[in-house]
Amino acid sequence: MANPLIQSPFQWLQDLERRARQRAKGLPRREKVEPMWRGIGFRLGESYLITPLNEIREILPYTTQLAKVPGAKSWVKGLANIRGMLLPIIDLRACLEGKAITIENRSRMLIINQAGILAGLVVDEVMGIKHFPEHIRDSDTPCKEVWISPFARGLFTYEGMTWTVFNMHALAESELFRKVAL
Repeated sequence: MANPLIQSPFQWLQDLERRARQRAKGLPRREKVEPMWRGIGFRLGESYLITPLNEIREILPYTTQLAKVPGAKSWVKGLANIRGMLLPIIDLRACLEGKAITIENRSRMLIINQAGILAGLVVDEVMGIKHFPEHIRDSDTPCKEVWISPFARGLFTYEGMTWTVFNMHALAESELFRKVAL
């Protein structure tokens, strides 16, 4: 090795690169890259649902500071000011099944912006980001819960749990969701 003090900076960099290449190890070989499906997992009652990451804008704790909406159905909890925007807050389970969510510490609001509708959906619990191998998605088996089936787009059965893929865009376009007036 030449003395780095008498080499030009370019020669020194060339020497450094040569030594790095001599000691470099190859990357590990990947035999097969398996595509993964990612989504936000959440719970409504006893049902575990998952929606694609791009269908949820934000997840927030449930707020009790809501302005009442006169003349709205009971599942419209009120209006919340979220970062300067007024959002309708919807009890998703009450909207779909008719059973209101019991608000607890784990209750969360899923903020959606689908089909031109910006809203907060109250759910029992958010389970976080879930990853599933794409090949285990079952698009043929119908959803067991009748109240979820219009928005179900398949399911994943993984590690002993069944997760129904929930389509927020289909929810936002549905008449059930859009007709909030009494």
